[in-house]
Amino acid sequence: MFLLYEELPRNVDLSGVKYELNLAFDSVLYALKAISDPDLTDKDKLESFLNILIIGHLPSEDVWLDLYDQVINLLSDASPETAVPTDLNGNPIKIKSNQPNIKTYDSDFDAQMIYAAFKQAYGIDLIDQQGKLHWYKYQALLNALPENTMFYQVRNIRNTNLSDIKDKEQRHTMAKLKEQVALPDEYVEKEGDMSGS
Repeated sequence: MFLLYEELPRNVDLSGVKYELNLAFDSVLYALKAISDPDLTDKDKLESFLNILIIGHLPSEDVWLDLYDQVINLLSDASPETAVPTDLNGNPIKIKSNQPNIKTYDSDFDAQMIYAAFKQAYGIDLIDQQGKLHWYKYQALLNALPENTMFYQVRNIRNTNLSDIKDKEQRHTMAKLKEQVALPDEYVEKEGDMSGS
């Protein structure tokens, strides 16, 4: 979890062994791409993912899956969209939704818009920040991009539920917009994909 009074995480602990991580946003995005690469075997995906993010030598293969789980949990903590909402006692809350979970962006497909939005909103050049900007910082900034960025507007269009629009003409106009900005099939949600939601 991103807390302003704690240092950003830089390692995971597995059975008392600490593994230092490279959590620069670009490395995380690359590792997430590797784990969903259809051309790799499951073993190769796991090895690639860990090789990108673990600093130093990989441990023995028998702990790779546990290590992967630890790293994915750490990465998931950075995004409020993947966090499980809780009540005041810390108990998970089930949220009812009449709309399926729609993927509103993909870090690869929407890379230019993300780059432009960071530059426009924060004056941050993401290319210059490669290898530097921590994943948690990247996620916080990404999720807080203002309405006047094209990236925000496109996500909002993709997320619009047409059945909520009563006016027939407005619904037709929004349907056309959704079609124009839709993610191509190859970028639609894959299992374990955290590079866009």
